Amino acid sequence: MKSPRLVSSICVLSFMLGGCSVQSSQLSSIINLMRGSPVDYSESAWLIRYGEYRAQVQALSFEGGILFSNSRGDQAFFDGWTITRAAGLGLERGSWSVKDDAGRRHFTHRSRLSSYPACAPWEKEAMSGVVQFTQSCQGASVYRNKILVNKKGQITLIRQSLNAGASFVTLSKLQKD
Repeated sequence: MKSPRLVSSICVLSFMLGGCSVQSSQLSSIINLMRGSPVDYSESAWLIRYGEYRAQVQALSFEGGILFSNSRGDQAFFDGWTITRAAGLGLERGSWSVKDDAGRRHFTHRSRLSSYPACAPWEKEAMSGVVQFTQSCQGASVYRNKILVNKKGQITLIRQSLNAGASFVTLSKLQKD
């Protein structure tokens, strides 16, 4: 049989611990994050357009560029000057890539490769506090890619061809209300 002293010690310890609660600031932070106050994604909200298709995407910064993406499967990867990859854009199996090498620009759409002369260097033009970069390219016909930068030095518009000028994808920064 258990000694009365052991039983009384267990009872006293149980009463003492019954009123205690364990706290951890890390655990509290995680719980608060999970309950969470709503996160404001408006700073990274963009509109992507391809033909008649339009959808909102979020800009996510990665090493080597920015990925514009949404839950519908739309994606565009921008390396700072060129949209090098895109997918979705309202098409079930839409996928594109653009790659430059010495003297050529290569477009791949659904595993079909087409190559054209390299685009001209980017030209910079300042106008009304906005800087516009344009690039002239030779595809099926001459076309121009465009990037707009606001007074704060932030890119607000990217318009580029994914298929040698036949059509364009446009990313425009959504303004916070």
